[in-house]
Amino acid sequence: MNGKVGIILEGGAMRSIFTAGILDYFLDKQIDIPNVLAVSAGAYAGMNYVSGQKGRIMDSVVEPLRNEQLLGLKVWLKTGDFFNMDLLFNRIPREESPFDFEAFQNSGKRFLTSVINCNTGEATYYDKFKDLDEFLHIIRVGNSLPLLAKVGYIDGQPMMDGGMADAIPVRKALEEGWDKIIVVFTREATYRKAAKGDIYNSKWVKLFYHKYKGLLKAIDVRPGLYNDSIELLNKLEKEGRAFVFRPEGIKLTNKESNPDVLRNYYKVGYEYADKRYEEFMAFLNA
Repeated sequence: MNGKVGIILEGGAMRSIFTAGILDYFLDKQIDIPNVLAVSAGAYAGMNYVSGQKGRIMDSVVEPLRNEQLLGLKVWLKTGDFFNMDLLFNRIPREESPFDFEAFQNSGKRFLTSVINCNTGEATYYDKFKDLDEFLHIIRVGNSLPLLAKVGYIDGQPMMDGGMADAIPVRKALEEGWDKIIVVFTREATYRKAAKGDIYNSKWVKLFYHKYKGLLKAIDVRPGLYNDSIELLNKLEKEGRAFVFRPEGIKLTNKESNPDVLRNYYKVGYEYADKRYEEFMAFLNA
């Protein structure tokens, strides 16, 4: 396949189980996308696609919910993180559902993921990882949302979830020179961010993170950047340069903790990819 083809994976915490369903369909059909640009929880789905571990999302996220406290107020009060970050980014990928880092490194695919530098407000992208420790640390920091997780540090810099800087990095894909851009959204087609933003655009966030001027600036411009990215993708779709997957007929929620509901998210993603298989292949082969 043309090396100038890539896929952007939007985040969304538990909504990314939908993304995992699509990517597992790709594995079944041996659809090899050479570039993977994963934001936030999109990285937790994308890493398994790159390592070729079909179904690992079930073993690493969905099934543990039957016996483990992965998210919620109790976890937040105990650890300071709404999601059990130590479990998700340490114990599970190392012991309970091992992530095949060697296969990931030798896949031939380029995997990029992002964090936001809280001082500058800019996205920092990583595509090289010296070992599993560094990889899991970057993925963890890249999934650390304001209010829901503690600030992480990479090379001494305060960093958090990359989606705060650019949730749909289509401009980054264009800078990379991709001729064809595939995007997996975890929100419905009609979703747009309100002009005043979301929960992050509040006086409490601004008070709590007052020393991180870059993060606060990114929060202010985030709604406009998100909505502009969708408009740009709509234009690229019309030009035949982009192909978009979105959940249809279902509204996914980012804090869903029912494993049976999450299995359905996965099934919806897998079946949606199957439904659009011929259309998608025509796009790739055009």
